[in-house]
Amino acid sequence: MKLETFSCKGSAAAAAARLEAAIAGRAWNAPGMDGWIRGGSAVLYYRDAAAYRALFRRTFVGQFREHAGTTVLEGRFRMTWLARVLLPVWLAPAAVCFLVAFAPTRLEPHTTVPRIILALLGVLLGVLAVGRFALEWWGRPGDRDAITRSIRAAVSP
Repeated sequence: MKLETFSCKGSAAAAAARLEAAIAGRAWNAPGMDGWIRGGSAVLYYRDAAAYRALFRRTFVGQFREHAGTTVLEGRFRMTWLARVLLPVWLAPAAVCFLVAFAPTRLEPHTTVPRIILALLGVLLGVLAVGRFALEWWGRPGDRDAITRSIRAAVSP
């Protein structure tokens, strides 16, 4: 993933304070940049509404650093660690459906309708899981640009 760098005016502490003020200045029910800053690190994401924090959305994770006498916020846009860990959990029900649908059985009479239904359910669950992660991996249209604009506006007034 490509390293993103945002030039900041002033010191790292001043840039972090401006970024925190931008986060705190968002109305609780308004869409916009949200996140947290701890020490020299920042985790920033786009929030659609007050109660919605999409765990699987693209998130900017970066740190304030000093480069050649100027302060920069550098980091990457990526999914959170927890979102990446959950992919096998989302794919597990699809795998179980396929296993049960295609496992040989000695039950009489042989019924194909439940097997077909389980196979179709496995396909549906697999497509939903992969589609969910594909959408989040490449990001929703506009999320990355919205976060980038918000960061630039906050750290370089």
